[in-house]
Amino acid sequence: MPRQTKPRPARRRAPQQIDLFAEVPQPMPMWSALPADVQAVLTKLMVRLILEHADNNKIGSMPEAGHDL
Repeated sequence: MPRQTKPRPARRRAPQQIDLFAEVPQPMPMWSALPADVQAVLTKLMVRLILEHADNNKIGSMPEAGHDL
């Protein structure tokens, strides 16, 4: 007679965060050490990224959004 075993729940691996800057040979510069024009460009890029992300989330949550976009 075959032995009955309880089914085991599937093991899940813990999510891992990828360190994008692990291989950077030099330390990242402090924000205050960056030239003012570089700070301005980076600030504009970050604002644009945040606003585009917010717009994408807003469009995706609208029930009437669909093939009309």
